[in-house]
Amino acid sequence: MKFKAILLIILLIPIFLPRVSAQSPLVIVPLNDDFTGVPGDTIIIPFQLRNLGNQTVSNVTVYVTGPAEGFLYGSKVIREPIEPNGTIQDTISVKLLNLDPGRYNLTIVARAGSSYSEARITISVKTLVDYTLRIDVNDEYTYGSNVTALLKITSQANGVIIGRLGYTLSRDGTVLETFTTTIYLRPGESWVKELKLTTPRVGDYSVYFWANFSGRFKSKRATFRVYQRNLRYDAYFKDGAIYVHVYDENGQGVPDISVKINGIPFKTDDGGTVSYLVEKPGTYEVVLNLDGKVVKTFVEVRKLFLSATQENETLLVRVVDSTGKPVPNITVTASGPLGKDYSATNSSGIAEIDLKKTGYGTIMLRAESSRYMGGETSVKVAPPAKPTPTPTTTTTPPAATTTTPAKPPKNHGPLAAILLIAGVLLAGTSYAAFFRPIIQEEMLDRYYFVKVRAPKLRGMEGFRFEKGVNAIEVKATKGRAEIKDGLIVWEIEHLEPEEEAYLQVILG
Repeated sequence: MKFKAILLIILLIPIFLPRVSAQSPLVIVPLNDDFTGVPGDTIIIPFQLRNLGNQTVSNVTVYVTGPAEGFLYGSKVIREPIEPNGTIQDTISVKLLNLDPGRYNLTIVARAGSSYSEARITISVKTLVDYTLRIDVNDEYTYGSNVTALLKITSQANGVIIGRLGYTLSRDGTVLETFTTTIYLRPGESWVKELKLTTPRVGDYSVYFWANFSGRFKSKRATFRVYQRNLRYDAYFKDGAIYVHVYDENGQGVPDISVKINGIPFKTDDGGTVSYLVEKPGTYEVVLNLDGKVVKTFVEVRKLFLSATQENETLLVRVVDSTGKPVPNITVTASGPLGKDYSATNSSGIAEIDLKKTGYGTIMLRAESSRYMGGETSVKVAPPAKPTPTPTTTTTPPAATTTTPAKPPKNHGPLAAILLIAGVLLAGTSYAAFFRPIIQEEMLDRYYFVKVRAPKLRGMEGFRFEKGVNAIEVKATKGRAEIKDGLIVWEIEHLEPEEEAYLQVILG
């Protein structure tokens, strides 16, 4: 019976010995062939090298092989010589990466030259319970803003994990909302919750976020503040635009403030300002949201209107606003054939223009102020009428040598005076026609025309015509015409006797 047992053991020895190459004197034997770990662990494998040959073995390379993914395998070279029938012990490591739970077979190999030996080991990978908690929320919010706190939990386990989670929202120590639930997460999966607060009240807020998976408890807390600033504003009209300026108690401009002008939305710029160009007078509504405090105000935009009357060599220009109220301290510019004149309105809204500076004919009037929309108009003025000379009558005394009484002269009334004036005018006209150029001006709707005609007896050299009008386009049949600094300038080098030229102006 004992003999049979000894024979059975001898027969089973080859089954348990490590696999070796033919005639290999080297044998590797793991001192432990069953290991347990979770992803992230490093497994230390102790082993023993045996030299069964009759020669010393050195420079033995030991390494581990197995699945291509999920493991980080170690290797080493044992340079210490191993005598015949000698042994040496050492360790080698394997790091567990992102592995699914289960049992994995690995092989530990020892190689010296062409000889090698292998032995099998087993690693059981258990479920790793791990996850991260995260709360995304800003530190401060201005009153009137909406607040969103993002709660997120992400599984870092290598298998499905099941657990509970929840959060608590409070303000100034008072609980506003609580929430709990049970969930499961696959590896790498996330649970996300957006905690939205619509225009929350002023105060200090706290969000407490917690989770418990397979007895592994984690928590996170975040705080934020909702506050209201002491904001001020100015709303006014200036230089053709409505301006809204929002600033804090230190006078610094506040950006990103919501402003509406007649329902059109704006945001203040980095300097806390909004500008809005206006094209017509009226009352404009301005609505501001000052950190949740809605303020409404109005800006009155008025336009200037002009009317004029002539008194001899002075043009009296009256300036009123949209309501008909006279406006003082308004600059009035008058542009005429000879040049420009400037004047400011008095307390009654009247400005006096010297017609000797502008000349007579069409006068363009413009009133400007940073506080109003500008106004303009044109008027025609004529030189003051000169007094009519009174004709004188002389009586011839009767001859001394006759006794016959002279007949009284016939009474022709003012005929003599009319003839005298007609003669003067005819002489003047004839002189102008023969020796001086004739210039005529006409205005029709938005068109302004100028005609020049050279004298009959001689040509005209170096003709120049200037007029202050609000023009947008000029055309001339001869010479060069341009718009320059609020004036139209027309220049002609030469006109033959009685030659005519025309200028057409389109008014703005």
